[in-house]
Amino acid sequence: MKVLLLGFGRANLPVAQYLVQKGDEVYVYDENITGLSESAQKMISDGKVRMHDGDQYDLVVTSPGFPPHKSICKTLVASNVPIVDEIEFAYQELTGAKIVAVTGTNGKSTTAAVISNIMCAARIENFLGGNISPGKPFSQALLEKKYEFYVLEISSFQLMRISDFHPHVAVVTNLSLDHLNWHKDFEEYKAAKFRIFLNQGENDFAVLNYDDDWVRDLATNIKSHAVFFGFHTREGVSINGKFHYDDSELFANTKLPLVGRHNLLNMAASIAVAKILNIDNQDIEKGLRTFKNLPHRLEDLGSILGIRYINNSMCTNATAAIASLQAIDGFKIVILGGKHKGDVGEAYFDVLMRQAKACVILGENAHFIADYFQNHGYKYYSIAQHMDDAVKKARSFARPGDTIVLNPGFASFDNFVNFEERGEAFKNAARQD
Repeated sequence: MKVLLLGFGRANLPVAQYLVQKGDEVYVYDENITGLSESAQKMISDGKVRMHDGDQYDLVVTSPGFPPHKSICKTLVASNVPIVDEIEFAYQELTGAKIVAVTGTNGKSTTAAVISNIMCAARIENFLGGNISPGKPFSQALLEKKYEFYVLEISSFQLMRISDFHPHVAVVTNLSLDHLNWHKDFEEYKAAKFRIFLNQGENDFAVLNYDDDWVRDLATNIKSHAVFFGFHTREGVSINGKFHYDDSELFANTKLPLVGRHNLLNMAASIAVAKILNIDNQDIEKGLRTFKNLPHRLEDLGSILGIRYINNSMCTNATAAIASLQAIDGFKIVILGGKHKGDVGEAYFDVLMRQAKACVILGENAHFIADYFQNHGYKYYSIAQHMDDAVKKARSFARPGDTIVLNPGFASFDNFVNFEERGEAFKNAARQD
């Protein structure tokens, strides 16, 4: 079989390795060959994969973020070659895989990781991967042993290109405005997210955020059995000082490693999945209490000279930024800004003007944010040229007992390769005296 891979990054590299092992003929198309990993470049230099030559293919596998508006995509569509996402390809190859899939605007990675940790506490062998970062793409599972469950974070980009992908349990954490730089409008974005239920039947489960109107309303339009979670639901997993499942009290929601109202919802969603899988309450609680937060998500770096530092670089939209800010106590100096994805962030700016001691603005939209603050009478801000400058300026506002938090509210790819690079830059700057 002759296969073309669109994008040769972390998702499609295992696809190439798997296909080469099978003896297939593999070609790749990537616009940034020099930026590929050493492993990818070695596969090219060794002749195990070849560069796209414009010929006909039996199959095309796209990496999750490869935009459909690229001219090569239009050419391939016109040639009627089957085009699938890496997630779909891996699913089709892993016959009979039991999938727990998590999507939504915010909280996907944390929820998927918590579910996996609960399974580990219950001694259930599971593969954690998908769109989660840092982490493994689903295609990596093609090169590993069989697992009892596959816990996957799934993006709207991936869901746009599924056909057979069928999770036994599908979770939607929440929905808000995001990725309008990729989707044509919010309706397309929502429709992409809802495709997670495309192939579910009456023996499958949908775990839905009752407190989110868009998500709650899904229960009337899906074939699978709905299990709710939230602060206001009377069925499923509810939160009221303690976690409850239907009429049964589970355990207190205090002294848990994840902080903030949004993380209580992430944990409630994870509990719902665990109850569906008949995991004991003792193992559920153990999985929650032993969970270690993922990097770049309210990552507490400790205190330096009496000032606390928190790295929340993963926060790339206004909704997440607001929720994260409200999870942090005390006086806060906030580093924000970047590249917007459709939402200019005014709701976040309004919260900052009420709750931030000061703001340091960094990124492509810095002057837009500064103008907004100026026009609304907020004077406690400064514009930074780079991350070291941002942390230095944040320190000038801070006093012992205060918190400096990187809470961008926008994407990182104006000045950084990804949110991880941005977060590491913040951590390095924070460690400087």
